[in-house]
Amino acid sequence: MSNAVLKSISATNFGPFNETVTLDMETAVPNSQLIDNHTFIAGDEQRFNKLAYLFGANGSGKSNFCKIILQIKRIILLSPIWASNNPKLMEIQPIKDDLAVPRNYFKFNTASKEKSTSYKIQLLLDTITYTYSFEVAESNEILSEELTKKRRRTETILSRSSPSYESIELKSELKSFQNNVTVVKNNALCLSMASFLNNKLATKIIDAITSVQVINMASMRGLSNLSEETFSDDKKEKYLKILRSADPTLKDIVVNFNEEKVEKRPFDSDDFENRAVVFKSVRVDVQSTHNIYDNNQVVDTSVLPFLQIESTGTIKLLNVLPLIFDTLETGGILFIDEIENGLHPYIVKLMINLFYNPTTNPLNAQLVCTTHNASLINEKVQRDEVWLMMKNEFGESTLKHISDITGLRPSDKLGLKMIDGAFGGMPQILLNMQ
Repeated sequence: MSNAVLKSISATNFGPFNETVTLDMETAVPNSQLIDNHTFIAGDEQRFNKLAYLFGANGSGKSNFCKIILQIKRIILLSPIWASNNPKLMEIQPIKDDLAVPRNYFKFNTASKEKSTSYKIQLLLDTITYTYSFEVAESNEILSEELTKKRRRTETILSRSSPSYESIELKSELKSFQNNVTVVKNNALCLSMASFLNNKLATKIIDAITSVQVINMASMRGLSNLSEETFSDDKKEKYLKILRSADPTLKDIVVNFNEEKVEKRPFDSDDFENRAVVFKSVRVDVQSTHNIYDNNQVVDTSVLPFLQIESTGTIKLLNVLPLIFDTLETGGILFIDEIENGLHPYIVKLMINLFYNPTTNPLNAQLVCTTHNASLINEKVQRDEVWLMMKNEFGESTLKHISDITGLRPSDKLGLKMIDGAFGGMPQILLNMQ
């Protein structure tokens, strides 16, 4: 699959977002304000940012914004399970737990529960911009669904106006799915089902959306992101180069993967091409080799259990590096919530610069990160890379583009101005104390 470019993502009546909130990665500053290697050109001469910084106070809604893409992915992946109507499959505990998750609507307005929740994502694949949106009711039924594609003109190729499959209209590359449209149940997405039954365009778009990675540094535990594929010899050397910035005595790392359990259950008893759900349990054992010195000369090495002797920050760093380098190598899209959590600012800068550097990011991978660290946006950043998350007294969160704020000078340090409360978005308790 060719690498996807994120143009925008938005949601309405989701979490703390009562009204529509949108993040746009298309460059919004004039050419004279562009910074080398911070942007790239794709598609029909469109210019996109490699990074977006979401800055805001605790509880402003930053983490919930990252959950938008998780919820889109969740509904996409659960749609075939809902459509299968297989009671045995729905009783598998991980699936049962996921199905039980309630709709995350805006809780601070009496009318919001009755309103639908809407999602939209725009991706550039090759030279075509695809805009995919859908609307979910309180009952989890799909009220509407739409997919458009745009090269020179916009064409609607999937249109759905009710939960019933009878309201679905398909055109262009999706037309071939029309004969199977009856498999789309009221709470299942048509595009997801078309992909499940091997429609090429649907699969291409679904793969691009589900390939977007989202991680929260604050909740990261252990080494869940290590696998045999992500820990090849060449990748390990890349990890070590950064890990040694955190622990200069570190010489090498050896990782053993021990598969403990494989469970395979049929997806459906009579259809869907005999597909199955496979659960694997793999134990990861990490040993780190450290130099031992005598009079500043290496005289020996010591092999130690990585998880026991390393700091929480170093463990987090090893856990996140495979995702970062996988994103860089595939030209993917990565969301990191609280990127600075547990890490030294210098290490965070190293991680961010991997995306700016054309040598380490030849395919123009994109990073969206939330942060409280004003120093990250105090130096060389473009105005349109920075977004400010704010919450008002009614519990409503909004997202403001710094480039839309008038009166800023090129020499202004955004981080310092944010700390001073120049743009709003400061914790209310601090504002009350001033």
